[in-house]
Amino acid sequence: MRAFLEFPCNFPLYSQHLDSRRKMNKTTTIVLALLVSLGVAIISLGLFYPSTKVAAETTALPERALGDPKAPITITEYSSLTCSHCADFYVKVMPELQKRYIDTGKVRFVYRDFPMDGIGLKGAALAHCMPAEQFFPYIKIVYANQTSWIRTDKPDVTLTQYAQMAGLPADKAKACLDDTKLLDALVAVRTEATDKFDIKATPTFIFSDNETKLVGARSIDDFAVVIDKILAKKK
Repeated sequence: MRAFLEFPCNFPLYSQHLDSRRKMNKTTTIVLALLVSLGVAIISLGLFYPSTKVAAETTALPERALGDPKAPITITEYSSLTCSHCADFYVKVMPELQKRYIDTGKVRFVYRDFPMDGIGLKGAALAHCMPAEQFFPYIKIVYANQTSWIRTDKPDVTLTQYAQMAGLPADKAKACLDDTKLLDALVAVRTEATDKFDIKATPTFIFSDNETKLVGARSIDDFAVVIDKILAKKK
């Protein structure tokens, strides 16, 4: 069983993405300093590039959720496409959770990305480029086949092929992977999860009672105990 990864462990491509942003900011800072020394009005030239947190430059991601928005319970999952326990959840637990609680209007299930590495980041980007109705079918395919594609030499290529099979044209898939704003937005979701909710491992499930958090490999019985307890309190 694979151990939990806590960021920034084994995060090469993710780190490269952030490093490119930092290098851009550093280069711009040097240029601005030179311009100031020459007495150039930087702002009037429109050259200002803020060296603030990445989150300040991101585009908000649309929410991806299953179930009735008016359901009495909301479960928010933080997940990574390269996380083995996350894959186990979607293969072994999610079908029953959806049958018992989501499809019956008792639970609304919200998915949020917490990419643990560069491949997870790319896979998340592809998922968010899918039409909304194809988001969950795509990630379910990715999780169901994780043990196969994660061992390939180029797992990102396989993820792109899955996206194309799900209806995302090749040119749009490439544009998606090159979309800096989208990648930044995904990084921002992870950063917010860490800073605000102390998320350190995947999968993590937060319940809307603001009291319960399930982390790691869990069975349907674990979810049933929590859900039934919350529902009983609402009666």
